[in-house]
Amino acid sequence: MYLPRTWPVGIPLQTDESFSSWFARIAWAHGATPSELYRIALPGGRIGGIDLDRHACDDLILNLSRDAGVPAGDLEAATLRRWRGSVYDRDDGKAHIAWLPPAGRAYGRSSFGQQVCPSCLAEDAEPYFRTTWRLSFYSVCFRHRQIMVDRCPGCSSPIHLPNVAMGASLARCGSCDFDLRSIAAPKVIDRDLTTQKRLMRIAGGDWQSMGAYGYMHPVLFFKLFALLYRLLASGRRALPLRRALLSERSELRVEAIPRIREIHRHTARVRHILVGMTWQLVQDWPVRFVEVCDEVGLHRWLLVREPDNVPFVYADTVLRHLVRQMHHVGVEEIDTVSRHLSTSGQVPTYEALKGILGVKFHAARKLSAPVRPHKAYGTHRYWKLDGVSPATRAAVKKAAHRAGESVGSWVDLALQTALKPKAKGK
Repeated sequence: MYLPRTWPVGIPLQTDESFSSWFARIAWAHGATPSELYRIALPGGRIGGIDLDRHACDDLILNLSRDAGVPAGDLEAATLRRWRGSVYDRDDGKAHIAWLPPAGRAYGRSSFGQQVCPSCLAEDAEPYFRTTWRLSFYSVCFRHRQIMVDRCPGCSSPIHLPNVAMGASLARCGSCDFDLRSIAAPKVIDRDLTTQKRLMRIAGGDWQSMGAYGYMHPVLFFKLFALLYRLLASGRRALPLRRALLSERSELRVEAIPRIREIHRHTARVRHILVGMTWQLVQDWPVRFVEVCDEVGLHRWLLVREPDNVPFVYADTVLRHLVRQMHHVGVEEIDTVSRHLSTSGQVPTYEALKGILGVKFHAARKLSAPVRPHKAYGTHRYWKLDGVSPATRAAVKKAAHRAGESVGSWVDLALQTALKPKAKGK
């Protein structure tokens, strides 16, 4: 396909529009696919499955600026470079950026880095994607107070640009043509957006106060925030940490958060919950963080392995306040505590001994009394589906996969919804 040097159709950038969104719209306006326009704007180049918002090179931006009549600075600001120096330091094009995950297909795997707000798309005269929607901690639309959508409910695939020539719309799924504007996303209350608003200001360049440590540069702060987020999201101490942060009156159950190790694969619902919890650890630094870690038994050897590779605020807090001498119990000590429990009428099980000694002793576990025999429970991946028909099991697994949840969290949410009291007259 051939286009003249100065392209006949001018497509201006909309407010906060992402580079990939504008690129797709101007391609369709000229009757071309995004792949064809990429080869025209950058001769010899192939778009493949690259994330345009992250990998748009300088030559591509300059050529598009000249031919489409849009200032190069505006096009560059529409890419993920907008957050360089605040959300991240530098980008080698290969490593994951903590709060700016890839969109579409990355390294042969689906990645759900592109989010949308169905209501915003419905209100647009011509639907377009916002650059802000690429931030992982931006999980709720400020305008409509509803959870963002990061996958198509029709086919469960990531939201991406349709690679067609004409008649396409960013309001429709690029894989199955599902209308994204028809999605009824859940709403949140206003106070839930306080954390997100503050994070957006930090992403804009504000320094964050960290108590006695003074103010923290945005890049270092988001690195620290990612470390704390991962503590709450994965690992064997994640569940106790979440329980310690949630009040007893909270409607949220920590078990409703799926165990997914890849943080960038969390749904917007999960990210909204975990970001709020992470902010609790940051507030009143380091008091709250130290209290919670002490409560669940997280100390220096579990938190920091290489102090030079983590922010100073984090390493110094751990080394100052969470250093405990490792106590190794011997056979005689275990035997003494065991006799004490037996004398007081208690069974010296492993858990009872561990509660008094305050340490684990797996190597000497045989010295403890066995607990009463019981049937195995929860020993396999889909134990929550025990007792249901094969057809129901298959349907639940498929529904959980389409929603981006684990089977356990999907079943938990479905039961909560089913057990909610219905309004009178319905």
